[in-house]
Amino acid sequence: MDEHQSFLEDDEDDTLLFEKLREHALEAHPNPERIGCIDGATLKAWVFTPEKLDLSDPKYLHVLKCAECTRELIELRQLRNEQSARTRIGVLACSSSAMNWRSAVFASVVLFGFAVAGVIYWRTHSGAAPPQVAQSTPVAATIDLSQAGTTRGSEPSTAPVGVLPRRLVTAHVILPNFSPGGNYVVSVTTDRSSAAGKALGRAVAVAKGMHADLTVTLDLRGLPPGTYFLTTTHEGDPASYFYPLTVR
Repeated sequence: MDEHQSFLEDDEDDTLLFEKLREHALEAHPNPERIGCIDGATLKAWVFTPEKLDLSDPKYLHVLKCAECTRELIELRQLRNEQSARTRIGVLACSSSAMNWRSAVFASVVLFGFAVAGVIYWRTHSGAAPPQVAQSTPVAATIDLSQAGTTRGSEPSTAPVGVLPRRLVTAHVILPNFSPGGNYVVSVTTDRSSAAGKALGRAVAVAKGMHADLTVTLDLRGLPPGTYFLTTTHEGDPASYFYPLTVR
């Protein structure tokens, strides 16, 4: 295959690409209000004297999403071709080469637009964690029970002590004043029964003066929104303490 034949085949590929991109713009991106359109003089220069324009400027990517500008470019190209057809053979040959070059430039600009769009899409989507990853990342929360009234067994409850999201939660729990340190079972239950636990975790509380606190991980992803009880049970006390809690 000689160099001339290779050039012709490359030109045919560019023309086919141009036609496909043109069809996509006409079908998928109507713009009857002509929002953001390129002015007529610039479109004419694009077709007749593209060397006067910086076609790498991103503003020309507008044609990728505007059927009206694409249609006007097609009409201008037809006009240019009709004018070229009336010239003498020698001029026609030169004009044909120029048209091929202009088509290649246009196709290159459109391809550049797709590349830019692809980079933007990749950056946008890679910057955000997938839903599965986001849901599996623990959310930190603090629940202060130091001044909370407690309900033991079936005694009346008090106001909710806090709100937790329906996520995997790492909860820092400040236990009621004078609570002992040591091993605790912390759970979220539907009623005042430790057997009704929907989420459970174990942690060691550290006593500091009159306070004791612990950090426990609770998986609340499967719970429907509603009112529950945060339940604590110390290893040295068989009784459980219940604190109303909102999950949403």
